[in-house]
Amino acid sequence: MKKIISMLLVVTLLITFVIPAMASSSASNDKGLENAIKAVKEKITIPADCNKFSYNIYNQDGTVIWNLGWSNEAEQKYINVTIDENNFISGYSSYQYSSNYDKKIPKYSKSQGREIAEKFIKQLNPSLLSEFKAVDNNNYSQDREYNFNYVRQVNGIDYPGNTISISVNNYTGIVSNFNCTYSKNTKFESADKVISLEEAKKAFTEKLGLKLVYNFKSDKDKIVSYLAYIPKDSNKYIDAITGEVEKTTSNNRILYSSDMMEKMASSNAGAAVVLTPEETDAVKDMSGLKTKEELDTKVRAIAQFKLDSGFTLASAELRKDWRNSDSFIWYLRYTKVVNKETNQIREVSVSLDARSGDMINFWTYYDSPAGTKPQKTKDEAKKISDDILQSLIPGYYSQVKYDDTYYAYDETQNQQFTFRYVRVQDGLECPDDYLTITYDNLSGNVTSVNSNWTKNVKFDDPKKAIAIEKAYDILFDNAKLGYGIQYVSDYSNTSLKDIIPVKQDSDKAVLGYFISSSKPCIINAETGDILNYSGVVYNENNVSDYTDIKGLYAENQVKILTQLSIRYQENELKANDQLLQKDYFILLCKLNDLYFIDSNADKETAVDRMYTNLINSGIITKTEKAPNSSLTREEAAKFFVKFLKLGQVAELKGIYKSDFKDAGKISPDLLGYVCIASGLKAMNGDNGNFNPQNKMTRLEGLLSIYSYLSNK
Repeated sequence: MKKIISMLLVVTLLITFVIPAMASSSASNDKGLENAIKAVKEKITIPADCNKFSYNIYNQDGTVIWNLGWSNEAEQKYINVTIDENNFISGYSSYQYSSNYDKKIPKYSKSQGREIAEKFIKQLNPSLLSEFKAVDNNNYSQDREYNFNYVRQVNGIDYPGNTISISVNNYTGIVSNFNCTYSKNTKFESADKVISLEEAKKAFTEKLGLKLVYNFKSDKDKIVSYLAYIPKDSNKYIDAITGEVEKTTSNNRILYSSDMMEKMASSNAGAAVVLTPEETDAVKDMSGLKTKEELDTKVRAIAQFKLDSGFTLASAELRKDWRNSDSFIWYLRYTKVVNKETNQIREVSVSLDARSGDMINFWTYYDSPAGTKPQKTKDEAKKISDDILQSLIPGYYSQVKYDDTYYAYDETQNQQFTFRYVRVQDGLECPDDYLTITYDNLSGNVTSVNSNWTKNVKFDDPKKAIAIEKAYDILFDNAKLGYGIQYVSDYSNTSLKDIIPVKQDSDKAVLGYFISSSKPCIINAETGDILNYSGVVYNENNVSDYTDIKGLYAENQVKILTQLSIRYQENELKANDQLLQKDYFILLCKLNDLYFIDSNADKETAVDRMYTNLINSGIITKTEKAPNSSLTREEAAKFFVKFLKLGQVAELKGIYKSDFKDAGKISPDLLGYVCIASGLKAMNGDNGNFNPQNKMTRLEGLLSIYSYLSNK
């Protein structure tokens, strides 16, 4: 469900448009603007120097909404507020340019930040928070801000359609962002007769359930398959009153139009590597690779494409297939002037396997005269589409089955249909491999065919999968995924034209049981691990305190660094263990905002990529790479300085002198690094000694960063 909601939010942004607010007179508009400004200024202090004012007005669900802005462009200060005609403030943002975005020790704790946030919300609307509950998380997504989230509760049940998010700068204590979605007119279904959680789980298992599939992931530049359990249909849920299966009606606004699908398909194609002329010449020498002339002849002979002699081959590109590294694709684009007076051009794009000549993608469009009526029923259009797929790509078509869980959004019903077919291997679906076809029901033509297919991949034996009962145990375990009741907007009695643009408020919200976790519902069918969409074990990226620091003399300092997302990857600090180079580098990357650590990769891969980035950026050299070596204090000083990009300064000879008693023990080539690190208060001495050859501990690695930040 979280995935559905996330998609809904994204597509809402894509398809919502602004309608000019209509007023009976200019005077009423002026009065409305005056009231909006006064209402904002009664609740929010607008700095006097933000004296440039701007605004716009739009209408949503019949409610007039004002976007008001105050700015001081010279100092780059901006405040923006969204308020409706009822003086309800749903959005606020504040920004002031600063040339210094270095990390600092926060002046405000997280609890103080929450107090500031809730005071601000109550200032805008005193009763609002009483309807919301805090969503607990330990995620510090931005180092300089605390982010707090709230979800509306009705009858003690979450309604994820209504949320509050607010951010507070942890150094200034200023609220930087506030956003609230709140349905004023929605009627909520009574919770008096809901079925129990156990009844809902039973209904889910029997009527919806999980299915065993083959998913794909990238592993060392190769596509490999893995067995996974996923929901049979993510667009459906269990009605909390009847126990029956219901479709998420809000999904009418989630699903993609064929245009959007084509844009996504073309963006995937754009991700491919374009070959240089020299590489193209080399590829031509490969046996069996077809020329563009051969494929041009083949394409023009395909009746469904309707490429008459008026079409010109406008471009032809040979690219590497991003999904199949040993394959190449020809991308052919045709154009034809269909109206010389208006210079109207029709375009057809086709991509084909450069070796076999098999079609991969096709796209075009047709202009139909105004008033043209839809020609076919959905079943008739599907029959035509089936025949065309079987004709164009018989090899793929023989390995797929129709996906009746797929829904394609279209602004006007029945004007076009999009059908999806998923690959089947050893009786299991492969959701990442599929065919789609779009039928234009006005012109009577197919306008797109897309094949997304992985070649030369090995499939594990399905017998390796854990029992589905075990998968259900994982799904229903709140510590892993979870299943629970919540309200969901119901648009079942609303016509499609009434929800374009997307309605902020539904007429009612009904109760349903949903997979309640924000994690992806992808269960590794061999290990039982929860996976992300890349096929890697899911990492929440939540920054939480170490489990073994209670009572540590530096407990508070360590917690503050954790709050800044400066921490080791492990859940235990192991304070007295020797500090390994790779672990210190992780801290230094986070200190210096070097986004070299792939949080979606496994630990080993993440470390490998970090080193690659550090070497490519010149921060370290190949010879300095020693991930599992333990660092001495002088080596730690060296890398601390190099990560600050002060290595060249540290290398200057004859200008550094150390006051440490044991300065003579410092390696001559590291003296500059030690002097700079100690001058920055990162590496301090002990009773006047630096102890350059002593091994650093993991705690000392953290404290070197804390000391540096606290002295900035």
